[in-house]
Amino acid sequence: MTGDPCILVLGGGGFVGAHLRTALSAKFGANARILNSTRSPRDSTTLALDIRDIEAVRAVVRRERPTLIINLVGIAAPSEASRDPELAWELHALAPDRLGRMLLKESPDCWLFHVSSGLIYGRTALKGPPVDEAARLDPIDTYAMTKAAGDLAIGVLAGQGLKCLRLRPFNHAGPGQTEDFVIPAFSAKIARIKRGQQPPVIQVGNLEAERDFLDVRDVVAAYTALIAKVDDLHSGAIYNISSGRAVSMQYILDRLIQMAEIKIDVAPDPARQRSSDLPRIVGCVDALVHDLGWKPAFSLEQTLYETLLYQEARLT
Repeated sequence: MTGDPCILVLGGGGFVGAHLRTALSAKFGANARILNSTRSPRDSTTLALDIRDIEAVRAVVRRERPTLIINLVGIAAPSEASRDPELAWELHALAPDRLGRMLLKESPDCWLFHVSSGLIYGRTALKGPPVDEAARLDPIDTYAMTKAAGDLAIGVLAGQGLKCLRLRPFNHAGPGQTEDFVIPAFSAKIARIKRGQQPPVIQVGNLEAERDFLDVRDVVAAYTALIAKVDDLHSGAIYNISSGRAVSMQYILDRLIQMAEIKIDVAPDPARQRSSDLPRIVGCVDALVHDLGWKPAFSLEQTLYETLLYQEARLT
C-alpha cells in the first residue's frame, strides 16, 4: 500500500480485532492512521460505530477518508446466529451490502476487505480434497448461510466496480478467545480441573469431527500482508485463509490433556451432539501462498499450549 494509509477497522472490539490492531501497528507504525471501531467501545481510542447505521458509517467515511476498510463485523459463534437469525442476516449480509453500495458512491477509491468464513463451503467440503476459492458454496446452518449471502453480495458489487477482496478464514484460535469455541472451551475446563474447581471429567460432543485450525495471529498476519500488497492485487479476488490440513477434536483434546499433565476422564454427552455438524472441512490455501508467499508462523501445538496457559492465568 503506497502513501500513508488510513485503515478503518469495523467490528474491531472482539477477539480478532484486538490481534489485528497489534499486527497493523507492528506493520505500518506511524505511517498509517488506524481507526478502530465497534458498537460498544471500551476505551476512548475506539470509535462507536454500528455497521447497521449506514448514515453513521457514511459520516465517518466522509470525515476520515479511509483508504481501506476491513469489515470484521459479525456474530462470532454459529450457535448464536441460530438463536438470532434476524441479527445474523442484518450483520452478515444486509449491512455489508449497504456498506459496499455506499462506498461505490462516496469513496470509489477505498478498498473494502470483507471477512467472510470458510464455513460457507459447507457440504462441498465433504467431497474430498481441500476446498479452493472456486468451490461451490453449500452452507448448512444460519451462520454459514448468512455469511455466504454477504460474501456473494460483495462479489456482485465487485462486478460493479467496488474495490474489494473477500477473505474466507477457516477456524482460528489463540489467547483471548471465549469459551464459545472448542479450543478455549477445552482449555478452560482443563484449567479449572487442574485448580480443583470442577471434577476431573469433561463432557464432549463429536470428537471425530475434523477442522482446519490456524492461530489467530497467523490469520491477522495474512490480513495485514494483503493490506500491505493491496496495490498489486486484483479487485474482486477471494482468498481462503487456512492451514490446509484437518485435525480431529479428539486430537486437540488429547494434546491439551497431555500438556496439562493431569488425569481427566472424557464422557460423551448426547446433548452436545449436533446433527448439523460437518464431519470434516479443510481449506486450500494455494492462492494466498502463491500471491503473497504467506505461510503460518505458529504451529497448532503452540496455539494449544498458549491458549491453555491463557486460561490458567485467568484463574489466578
